[in-house]
Amino acid sequence: MKLELKYPIHPRPNPIAAALYVLRDLGCDVVVLHGPSGCNFRALRLLERDGVKVFTTALSDLDVIMGGKNKLIEVLRVVYNAYNPKLLGVVGTCCTTIIGEDIEAEVEEVKLPVKVIAANVSACMGDNVEGALRVLERAVKVGVIDQREYERQKMILKKAAEVERTRGVALPGFIEPSEGDDVNDVAKLILSELERGCRTAVILNAKKETAYLYSDIVLAINEAVSNLNVNCDVVFMANLMTDRGLPKVRLDARRILQELEEKGVKVDHFIGGLDEYALTNEAVQEVVRDVGGFDMSIVLGVPQAINVEGLGKAIGVSSGNRTMTRLRALGYCKVVNESDAHVSVLGSRRIVRSKLGKAIRRQLKLRIESHG
Repeated sequence: MKLELKYPIHPRPNPIAAALYVLRDLGCDVVVLHGPSGCNFRALRLLERDGVKVFTTALSDLDVIMGGKNKLIEVLRVVYNAYNPKLLGVVGTCCTTIIGEDIEAEVEEVKLPVKVIAANVSACMGDNVEGALRVLERAVKVGVIDQREYERQKMILKKAAEVERTRGVALPGFIEPSEGDDVNDVAKLILSELERGCRTAVILNAKKETAYLYSDIVLAINEAVSNLNVNCDVVFMANLMTDRGLPKVRLDARRILQELEEKGVKVDHFIGGLDEYALTNEAVQEVVRDVGGFDMSIVLGVPQAINVEGLGKAIGVSSGNRTMTRLRALGYCKVVNESDAHVSVLGSRRIVRSKLGKAIRRQLKLRIESHG
């Protein structure tokens, strides 16, 4: 049944969670969520894996009625004295938005001798990027980033939201989830096409730290090309520019690029930074035009941002069942669901093994053994 609606009615990412992760990327070592202790529980627990100390003000029913100001001030003083953070983040919630708390003013009243990025964020704000932008606005005001970086962040976040609304899982109505293709079948297809000498593009277009996972597939394909001793033209593209993005984004790009190079991968074309995954299509299409098109392409991370025209047999590798549905609709002939992509990379400082990477290595070993 087709649902005629102007907005999505399947679950979507939360602006509060987006705000929390931007605070991490800005370098906050302590974050306080001003709301109920169960609010955004999963996002907060995952942040702890990335080394961020996370606290809540544990708002109760009575606090929602009487106001949570005193609790916020109390928690901030205790946390500061106990952990002496270098940069502190405070995020409001739906509760504090509904009762009209002025979190920024309350934080200033505490007069902590440290920069504090405080933003009131509600899950009702709209796209998740709105929570990120609210934090970035406050980061400008307290001098953590300059206006130029803010305008850049605003542009790329708006573009990311546009990609999801027009090509991704933020389309209006209800998107049916679907399974990805069998990972071993996809690995066999990739190896067979390489053995046939197909002109191949490997496009790493990952969203921030998820590149730690998707880069493993780059390594696996490079290993296959070396061990199969095939005469094929493989072009590696990657959004691993190291001179753009918030501090953690740049550091992750440097670490991943260094590890790829140490393991023999040469990136032929840099198509953007790790936070510019929504802007890379133009750079990819320029490469496609220069080489006259590819026979096969493996697009990793955010394939929905890349037009499949000129990519040949396009294989999309991403995360989420609804994303699998959308990638097929966009023309990807095979899709792989790296379902735990984000969870598996939090706290990582090295490339981690992926499902497709493991499958490629498994199938490669079988082929080498069968060839004697």
